[in-house]
Amino acid sequence: MKKKFIPTDNITKELLKNYTLINGRNYDVLIKVDNDYITARTLEQLMQDPTCKVDHKICHCQIIFPWIDHNHLKYTVFKDWIAPSFYVNFKESQGSIIAETLSQHTIPLEQYIQTAKNKIENNVKNLFDNSKNMILLYSGGIDSILLLSYLIKYDRLKDTPLVYCGNECLQDIHQKKQFHLEKNLGFDIEFINVSKQILIDYANQPDPFKFRNYQSHWIAEKFKDKIILIGDEGNSVLMHKWEWLKRLGKSPTKKNIYVTSCFDQLDLSTPADLDYNTISFIDPYSRSWNNKKDFNNLLSPISDLSLMQMLPFVDIRDMDPNFVGDAELIKSMIYENVGNKLDSLITTENYSWGMGPDPEHLQIKDIDNTMLDINFKKRIETKGLISIKYKIEQAKIDGHIEPRCLLGLKYINYFL
Repeated sequence: MKKKFIPTDNITKELLKNYTLINGRNYDVLIKVDNDYITARTLEQLMQDPTCKVDHKICHCQIIFPWIDHNHLKYTVFKDWIAPSFYVNFKESQGSIIAETLSQHTIPLEQYIQTAKNKIENNVKNLFDNSKNMILLYSGGIDSILLLSYLIKYDRLKDTPLVYCGNECLQDIHQKKQFHLEKNLGFDIEFINVSKQILIDYANQPDPFKFRNYQSHWIAEKFKDKIILIGDEGNSVLMHKWEWLKRLGKSPTKKNIYVTSCFDQLDLSTPADLDYNTISFIDPYSRSWNNKKDFNNLLSPISDLSLMQMLPFVDIRDMDPNFVGDAELIKSMIYENVGNKLDSLITTENYSWGMGPDPEHLQIKDIDNTMLDINFKKRIETKGLISIKYKIEQAKIDGHIEPRCLLGLKYINYFL
């Protein structure tokens, strides 16, 4: 099916002359449709445009900017601006923009699996061939275990330290403190700590993107003379993520599975909207491909954009939900690399990254007063500004501020 639109300006013509949303880079181009007219802008252009209104919900969904719902990547905090569907290709033709609906389920699952295995293996070999000074940022999760298996397979473990990054501002229940299983196999893990003071330091600068991804920025700076291997996007690209089951519409039947979040977060009561349902949720300016300036040494051979682009089109209709729930694809890759040598390390998901919700970690006395100012202007809806102002005033009384509230304030002032 095709639909013709009238572009409102040359910027729209340029952005949509041949554009399809790429999963994993889903903030590249946003659109606004008014009957037969269409306008397109990049995220950066919208942020810098003082006439573009910002929804008050930015004060409540700041951790998933620019989206309002991290499960459904259509609606954004920019009023009337949405993301295109995964399944629409835009082309410019004789002054018009033609939106053509693309077919779903066009890539057989087995074809994708083989493509992913080959692509990631080639990415790893190319990276190893061209990198001498590496570390593996080892979380103990299955994605970093896969990278560990490649280090063993290609005899690079001897010159690649394994580094675990703990975070004082996240609950201990989500983090590994001991590595007995790894030590039993003869692996040495260096432990580094992201302290509360590091969170405070990044809280006292105005850039919301640096604050949102403060742990990544700190790591990139600490090891700026090294190539940092990470397992980003493995759960999407290698299909061990509860969002895949949401798209499939089925729950796992096995009880002892790797992806424990399937039990906690999987809600099948509402049918999935495949056009917009999350597969890879990527924060703006948080990866090497969208922020080379700060993260060019932070690399994941798994984070392959050509693979992420394929994901919405993979035919999963006959897939066994346990294939996702028990991480069968990535387990098979680890086995192909090193046999069952690392089986004892594959336990359950863990989480040691990001911004925790505990307000006690940010005391008002440690925050520069200029970081707590609000500039009332018309770009953001008044009720949002009033809400965030109340939260700031209450935080001053309480003596501490929730990090995500401060992040919302940084976004507001960044736009203004």
